[in-house]
Amino acid sequence: MAMIEAGATQKGNDRRTEILNVARDLLLTQGYDKTSMRNIASRLNVTPTTLYLYFKNKDELVFHLMEETFSILWADLAEVAEPVGDPVERLRRGLEIYVRFGLDHPDHYRVVFMRLPPDTRVTASQHAPEPGDTNILSEQAFRLLRGAVDACIEAGRFRPVDAIAAAEMLWASVHGLTAMVIRSSRALHSQHDVLIRLQLDTLIRGLLA
Repeated sequence: MAMIEAGATQKGNDRRTEILNVARDLLLTQGYDKTSMRNIASRLNVTPTTLYLYFKNKDELVFHLMEETFSILWADLAEVAEPVGDPVERLRRGLEIYVRFGLDHPDHYRVVFMRLPPDTRVTASQHAPEPGDTNILSEQAFRLLRGAVDACIEAGRFRPVDAIAAAEMLWASVHGLTAMVIRSSRALHSQHDVLIRLQLDTLIRGLLA
């Protein structure tokens, strides 16, 4: 009996993953407005009713796509979550992890950070099936970034700048590089590693005391 239940659970997880993968592909190719439960079901050759066994509606499905993406990012950033070592190097490493996360998972990054309208993220998080939503996950990542900036200021390594503004500037900058490389990789003359290193050097140097 237990083996049957385990098999059924695995089959359900596989179907859920398949639905999410198709939804991500449609969001990338058709955009949010043209992606519906009906055309996701059509791509899978199932009835829309089948999708509702796994997700209440489109907003909840989008929430799970967002949750998956933020969970991968947060797991990567765990490497620099503990406030140990040189704060400047820890900040630099965190920023590099963010960029490489986007380049390693371009479809995840494009959907959540480049394709979904901001108000869609809010709507989707309101349909979160659990208390923890994507807003909390994204706030965790931002708090980690701000905390790293604060540590650099408190250690006297950075000028006494506004930590929130500095953190937002850093995030905007690394997002811009990540989005540019994802969109225009073939048009760039420089290697990705060179761009990442130069950008981080420039950003960090501009904040040093």
